[in-house]
Amino acid sequence: MDIKELLDNKVSYIDIDNSYIIPKEYYTDTSIIDLSKVKVLGKLTYPSDDNLLLEIECTGSMTLEDSVSLEPVNYPFSFKISENVSERLENDQFSLDIISILWENIVLEIPIRYSEVTNYDEYVGDGWRVISEDEVKKSTNNPFKDLLKKIEKE
Repeated sequence: MDIKELLDNKVSYIDIDNSYIIPKEYYTDTSIIDLSKVKVLGKLTYPSDDNLLLEIECTGSMTLEDSVSLEPVNYPFSFKISENVSERLENDQFSLDIISILWENIVLEIPIRYSEVTNYDEYVGDGWRVISEDEVKKSTNNPFKDLLKKIEKE
């Protein structure tokens, strides 16, 4: 993003209303299968010589693997950024790498576990079945109860 006019005080702010594509190489080694364009709305201001303030709202969606069914699922996300980005500029540089700023914040939005499965009845096998967290809490037949008691004693 070119910010020369803002740094030269020719404009008081830069409106941002764009969609950005995060390059695939950013997320190849993550749990993200695919990432949609990230819609960014907001502005960049230069209130003082040592502050370059980025205030934006970002929305998009990522495709993840469902934690239970292992099928691809859509996971929408949105977040706000209000950050002093002055330290991201090098000497005599008149551009801001917004992609890296977006990526740093998208990484924080990746859930550790995500599932859209609501009916666990179809996930059964010979001697096993998937159960919900609520069912684990209610269960009196928990094979790990004795182990938990031993750990609590130590």
